[in-house]
Amino acid sequence: MKTYLRHRTLNVIDVKELIALEYLDFEGKYKNYVESHNFYELCYVEQGEIMLDIDGERCPLKTGEIIMIQPGCRHSYSSNQGNLSRVFVICFECTSHTLRLLSGVSLATTPDEVYCIKKIIGECKTTFKMNDRDQLESLASPAFGGQQAIILQLEYLLIGLLRRHLSEKRSDVVFLSREKFYPDLVDIITGYLRDNVRQRISLKDVCERFNYSRSFICKIFKEQTGKSLISYFNRLKIDEAKKLLCDTDMTVISISELLGFSEAKYFGVTFKKQEGVSPQAYRAASRIDAKTNERNGEEE
Repeated sequence: MKTYLRHRTLNVIDVKELIALEYLDFEGKYKNYVESHNFYELCYVEQGEIMLDIDGERCPLKTGEIIMIQPGCRHSYSSNQGNLSRVFVICFECTSHTLRLLSGVSLATTPDEVYCIKKIIGECKTTFKMNDRDQLESLASPAFGGQQAIILQLEYLLIGLLRRHLSEKRSDVVFLSREKFYPDLVDIITGYLRDNVRQRISLKDVCERFNYSRSFICKIFKEQTGKSLISYFNRLKIDEAKKLLCDTDMTVISISELLGFSEAKYFGVTFKKQEGVSPQAYRAASRIDAKTNERNGEEE
C-alpha cells in the first residue's frame, strides 16, 4: 500500500488584514498630502504617469508599473500631467519580514501580475465599498468568499513579485529568523561595514545592498547600537586610522584618502571630535609612548 506524506504549509507571505482598496485619480497639477502609516501600501499605475515621494526619494512611475511602500515611510503622490492618471492602491497588514525586500522597488508588471490585480479589483467591487469617511466597508450582501479571494490573489501577486525581484538580486538577499530579525540584520550590516571600512559607503548604499528603506535601516540600527549608521561607520574608520597612524609613516592626507573620506579636513575634524586630538597630535603622542615603553623595557 502506498504511504502518503503530510506537509505543513509554510506561508512566506501571510496577509492579515485588508485596510483599503481604491482608485486614486490625478488630473493636471496635483499633489496629495504627505502621510505615514503602520501598514503596507501597494501602488499600481493603471493609466498615465505619477511621481511618488517616499522618505524624500522621488520615484517616477508610468503605466503598468507597481511599487511597495513599507510601514512607517512618509509618502505622497503627485502628477504634472495634462491627462488623467489613475492609480489602484491596496493597503494591508502583513507581518512577513520578507516583504520588506520589495520596499521602494518599482517593477513593470507582467501579464500574469496584471491578471491578479484585475481579479482583485473585480472581487473588490462585489465585496467592499468605500464609505463617506473614505474607509473600506463590507457590502450588505458581499460575494461569497470575496475577502478570502482578494487575500489569496494578493498573496499570489506578492509571491510573484518577490520571485522576480529575488531572481535579479539573489546574491544580495539575506533571510533571517523572525525571532532575531532586528539584531541579526544589524549584526550583518555592521559586519559589512567592518569588512569595507576603507571604502566610501553611504546610507543609500547600505539600503540598496540589503533591500530595506532608509527610515527602516536608520530606526533599527539606532535601536540596536545606540548610534546612527554613519556615526558607527566613522567610528570604525577612526579606529582604523589610529592603527595606521601608529604602525605606518603614511601622511594624514594619504590615510584620509585610503579610508574613503571626501576631504582630509573632514577626516581631521571627525578624528578630533572622537579622540579629542588631531591625527598629527595622536601620532606624536603614540610615538612618545612607544619610546617610553621601549626604554622601560630596556631598564628592566
